[in-house]
Amino acid sequence: MTEGARLRVAVVAYHASPLAEPGAGDAGGMTVYVRSIAEELARSGVHTDIFTRADGRAPRIYHLSQNVRVVAIESGPRAPVDKERQHEFIEDFVAGARAFAAGQRVGYDIIHSHYWQSGVAAARLARAWNVPLVHSHHTLGRVKNAHLAPGDEPESSRRLEGEAQVIAAADVLVASTDEEWKQLACLYGAPQDRVKTLHPGVDHDLFTPGDRAAARASLGFADEAVLLYVGRIQRLKGIDLAIEAVEELVPAIERPVRLLIAGGPSGPAGELELERLRRLARVRGVDSAVSFIGAQPHDRLPNYYRAADAVVVCSHSESFGLVGLEAHACGTPVVATAVGGLSYIVREGESGYLVSQRDPSVFAARLKQLLSDDELRRRFSAGAIESARTFSWTRTARSLLELYECLSDENLPEVCTC
Repeated sequence: MTEGARLRVAVVAYHASPLAEPGAGDAGGMTVYVRSIAEELARSGVHTDIFTRADGRAPRIYHLSQNVRVVAIESGPRAPVDKERQHEFIEDFVAGARAFAAGQRVGYDIIHSHYWQSGVAAARLARAWNVPLVHSHHTLGRVKNAHLAPGDEPESSRRLEGEAQVIAAADVLVASTDEEWKQLACLYGAPQDRVKTLHPGVDHDLFTPGDRAAARASLGFADEAVLLYVGRIQRLKGIDLAIEAVEELVPAIERPVRLLIAGGPSGPAGELELERLRRLARVRGVDSAVSFIGAQPHDRLPNYYRAADAVVVCSHSESFGLVGLEAHACGTPVVATAVGGLSYIVREGESGYLVSQRDPSVFAARLKQLLSDDELRRRFSAGAIESARTFSWTRTARSLLELYECLSDENLPEVCTC
């Protein structure tokens, strides 16, 4: 198979539909990745069916574009189910996906799964269909357990065992960064010649620099210092660090401070975390400066990024950090914890700051530098745009297409990771 126009790919996104709005529930950066890559590959003539678990919120078959379909497979209740329970329905999902392919009389050249539960299902489908399996983890259980937030629940042994099974079954593992490549090799023993690093991208048609004053006016801001967090609300994201930094920042600068938290609760403890953060803001006396605005539609985020003086990313661990990249593409500096792939995006002292200590005073000091110096912010904004230019979904999709075509032609996956 050497021509993208004839390639047919089965993508497995079992626990999170690409139709869900990122920032709440189980939808996040992975959702953006799956949809963006499928739409980019469609422009090269690749046909993609994205298989996801039916949860009652979407039709059985939804056409994203001429060459991309989202297929909802009946497996378990036709309703949202906590991610921690979804392993119970993998067998039904596999049977449903096989029945769909047989009923449609379609075959696939490649399966690409995303997240460990999808990988468990995809490994069985790959064997049944006798096609190569590509897998992207997006997050790794052992890495998350090594960087747990205080009070957070560790990832289950079931997940760790599932990840090991997927790593053993996959023909090629796709890592987002060289750091993830090392984690797969060192923590999980993945063969190094079956791991390929491909950075995620950003939609440069959607996330672009724009009129900052107009964006601020449209959201009702005047001369406030506006900080923005975008993402799911869960303990792992470390949003308490941003709230505590705001407490220190309010008396340290001459203008009002606003922290916007754009996201919704995620996981079984999400609602508890949201209430904990609201309570923290009240106790610290900054509840009037902190606004929980809920998950925002993806196409509305550029306006928020452009309006913000800085985007904050406070995660305890982060596989890549797409929010930081989207912010940079809009010309917005980022102040972030120095974890995961953020070091590939944020150029320290040029487009933002990477903070190695989870210390609100240190985080606030970096924000104060940025908020108190208009020239520094302008320089960081230019650096952010320059950094973002090196990433694009087109580039990522082109590299994936080369990988898919190689795996379709070669009997040795190792040939395709060089």
